[in-house]
Amino acid sequence: MMGNRWRELGVAWVLLFLDTAGIFGAYLWAVYATLPWDSTYQKALLELCPYFVIFSVFWSGSAIDQHLLELWRTEELGTRLFGVVHAVGDALVFSVALMALASSGPLPREFLLNFSVAMLVCLVFFRMALRVVIAALRHRGLNHCRVLLVGANDRTAHLFDVLARSRDHGYEVIGILETDAERMAEMEGRDVAYLGPVEALEDKVAKGDVDEVLIGLPVRSNYETIQHVAHLCQGSNLRVRMIADLFSLRTATSRLMYVEDIPVLSLSTIPEVRWKLAVKRALDIVVSTVLLLVLAPVLFLPVAILIKLESKGPVFFAQERVGQNGRRFRMLKFRSMVQNAEELKARLAAQNEADGPVFKMREDPRITRIGKYLRKYSLDEFPQLINVFLGQMSLVGPRPPIFSEVVQYSWDQRRRLSVKPGMTGLWQVSGRSDVGFSEWVELDLAYIDNWSLWEDFVILLKTFRAVVEGRGAA
Repeated sequence: MMGNRWRELGVAWVLLFLDTAGIFGAYLWAVYATLPWDSTYQKALLELCPYFVIFSVFWSGSAIDQHLLELWRTEELGTRLFGVVHAVGDALVFSVALMALASSGPLPREFLLNFSVAMLVCLVFFRMALRVVIAALRHRGLNHCRVLLVGANDRTAHLFDVLARSRDHGYEVIGILETDAERMAEMEGRDVAYLGPVEALEDKVAKGDVDEVLIGLPVRSNYETIQHVAHLCQGSNLRVRMIADLFSLRTATSRLMYVEDIPVLSLSTIPEVRWKLAVKRALDIVVSTVLLLVLAPVLFLPVAILIKLESKGPVFFAQERVGQNGRRFRMLKFRSMVQNAEELKARLAAQNEADGPVFKMREDPRITRIGKYLRKYSLDEFPQLINVFLGQMSLVGPRPPIFSEVVQYSWDQRRRLSVKPGMTGLWQVSGRSDVGFSEWVELDLAYIDNWSLWEDFVILLKTFRAVVEGRGAA
């Protein structure tokens, strides 16, 4: 209905006004923090005012690009805040560049620093406060979206359960349309009204009681019905959505993306939450940098001396491994074997104690005396902090295999390569070398399918305990 369009336009203008007010407040503070409150301050306000106007224009464009002037009911707060940071960065770069070209001198650095920090704090605080206020209103029955479901099956039943328990989203399911009334058995035990066959949709829409229509019908067997519902909703200016699991894939998730103005359905088996992946990478950089600086004198130097005293050869063992999306890199370890270990491996193949395409021996004769201690407490793995810093690995993830193992993978097992490999992972905290290859792969795939920053934190804690106790090390 046209009312929805006008409401969305009004929301966009209100958000833009509030954002601009916050930016103006940050501008006033930045000038005040840079200059004293006197005639100089007032003069600076006028001199820097063109920059405020230019930045506000670029912010408007960036905010539109990041969908910050829309209120998405199901969007995660972290995604919205990442969009704010992204838009601020874009607007700062373009506005500063334009001012540098248009004016005779650069903007004061202290002003820019104060302005950037204050503005980011204002915008982030505003978005978080807005989220809290809207959630409180929806819990009190306000700002609800009345939803009509089309199709009774296991997918719509699951959708109803999600909408019912997510009160912050403010969805109110008013009923379900299903031509085959017997299929309503799928909704048994759920407080949802049966409103008749799909053909009754026109009457329901005409009454004006519906804000959105959610279609849960399978596309292959209901194409014409779905097309009829979509055309009817389009003619009534009513928003219509459709469950996007079009294919019966075991692990892939669906997401709509755009290539310019072309809508494309993305099927992905890996995490695609950009802000979380950015945080994961930032933590990798910070932690690896700190540990390398701390451990260089207390671990790396003593271990290097012990390795050189016991046997000939380099301190580090660099082996080609397969990383994310099949990219190869040189993974570093402290050398824990004799120098010709790779040549001796072929002679020991018959004594391999691991199943699958990996090679493991508990009493491997190639391991040196110092190497046994390095492996027991996983000290040989610490040079991989360099790989983490370089972005070839992550702190947590599936272990990087060698190419000879990868060529023996099944297509399902190759999904281990869809994310960045890690120094530690679920298999290390689930028995380490005591875990068989098949279970090892299942653990890695489970990690990929259920990945979260919290899960990474838990794995790191469990790894620390396993390393200290020396459990399951080969």
